[in-house]
Amino acid sequence: MSPAAFTRRQLLAGAGSSALLMGLGLSGCSSGGSEERNSAAANTAVQLPTYIPYTGVTPDLPGTEQGVDAAFRTFPAENPKSVPEVPGTGATITGLANIYFAVPPGPDSNSYWRGLNERMNTDLQLQMVSAADYQQRFATTIAGNDLPDLVQTPNGSPVPVPNLPQLLERRFTDLTEYLAGDAINEYPNLANIPTRSWRSAVYNGGIYGIPIPRGAIGAYQFIRKDLFDEVGAPTELKGYEELREAATALTDPARRRWAFGLIGQVRVILGRMNDEPNVWKEEGGTFTHRYETEEFAQTVRDMTELWEAGVIHPDAFNPANPFKQLFNAGTIAITDDGYPGWNQYILDNAGNPEFELGLMPSYLRDGSGLAPWTYGSGFFSITLLTQADDPEKIRERLRVLNYLAAPFGTEEYLYRLYGEEGVDHEKDDQGNPVLTKQGQTNTVIPIRYLADSPYTIYQPGRPDDADVQHAYQSLEIPTGKTNPAIGLYSNAAATDNATADKKFLDGVNEIVQGRQPADSLTSLVDTWRREVGDAMRTEYQEQLQSGSAPR
Repeated sequence: MSPAAFTRRQLLAGAGSSALLMGLGLSGCSSGGSEERNSAAANTAVQLPTYIPYTGVTPDLPGTEQGVDAAFRTFPAENPKSVPEVPGTGATITGLANIYFAVPPGPDSNSYWRGLNERMNTDLQLQMVSAADYQQRFATTIAGNDLPDLVQTPNGSPVPVPNLPQLLERRFTDLTEYLAGDAINEYPNLANIPTRSWRSAVYNGGIYGIPIPRGAIGAYQFIRKDLFDEVGAPTELKGYEELREAATALTDPARRRWAFGLIGQVRVILGRMNDEPNVWKEEGGTFTHRYETEEFAQTVRDMTELWEAGVIHPDAFNPANPFKQLFNAGTIAITDDGYPGWNQYILDNAGNPEFELGLMPSYLRDGSGLAPWTYGSGFFSITLLTQADDPEKIRERLRVLNYLAAPFGTEEYLYRLYGEEGVDHEKDDQGNPVLTKQGQTNTVIPIRYLADSPYTIYQPGRPDDADVQHAYQSLEIPTGKTNPAIGLYSNAAATDNATADKKFLDGVNEIVQGRQPADSLTSLVDTWRREVGDAMRTEYQEQLQSGSAPR
């Protein structure tokens, strides 16, 4: 099938983004052995990029091989160059990425963007799409046949793109010859991305993109320590009974205060406590989803009890529940959120002297010890490189991505995040860069979703925060367990899971609120299995039968 076979008419025959992507006509084309090309055996044979951690800047607290992030109490005073030569040739490079802020001014009226282009000797042109609309735009962009040079996949694990292996093979570049093994030495900042992040970029027996790395910790269990201290509750809750007691003490509806805010976060916190699988578990080649386990059934019973106890916010079942704002306001005291949220919570509460952020360890339900932590997927999204006739174009794009992946503390990183001193940022009395008002507007160009360095623990002006986060990661990460489906691809997961999962969890929520009997969980699981669960399991198991996924 030629690229011309991907027509806008085919894609627009569907209504939603999944339907658009299914409209590519991929399933109607001869597979030509695509299943074998994307088998676990083929993918296991791929030589992943050699991991070469950057050592040009020394952290105050080092990272570990298990995945504890390096930590800095202050921004390094010396900022070495990590890219000695200008990466670009002056050519235009186009990209598509999501954005979580208002779209900034273009390079004609944005000195930061112009400066970035000058430093890279590149005319970087970006389509910036709100995160809420990104999956739809991704689909229509694929349909249009005029692809940007660099394309961010919709974020998620698994990546929610139907027929992704076939799409990658026909439209995007297999980067194996450029990045596998020691070949990545040409791009040392990309070599600084940990191995766990690269595993999700392997398809069709090749490396198909640059992962946007995320840490092993994945998330934190955040607490309002000031509220815990106010009611005399311990911040280390050893088991379900202590959690329930603390939640009761923290809850005061007359003051509009509850322990928990969003039901999905309660489910995650209890799921760790009950030792559920990290999405899936695999034993002897057989996959079992957490929904199918007694541990998950216990989580549902625990959620029901906490809801009946009144310690969960009344609007907890509304997916638009503004849990971050509720946490900032002190309306809720416990939340589960992505670990980079630490920085944002601190910034949001800079004017509140009573606010004190804390982290809550996860203990087993009976309090006998720490609960196994659920590792994150290791990546946010993947940056794909559109196929090009000239290999030098691919190399130039990789050099630009290498520049954008500059490690924390380097000269390139300082500019990438903070722009020009005196314009986009100023230095505080400890040497930390602080964005100016202009910088807050200009520097939000979503280049961090095209390439990024591994996360580094750092909170400007709050050196002790580095120690708190580093200690928490050091406590939890050694206990962790992975999702065995990471590195495998399920088309059922990409096409059907979002709808089936929502239907299942809506049913669980009905049980928790007492609107359906507790024993209806069995029928919910059976329905979920018929609609998507068994198909996902079969696809994962079939891949494993032909070899082990890259680990």
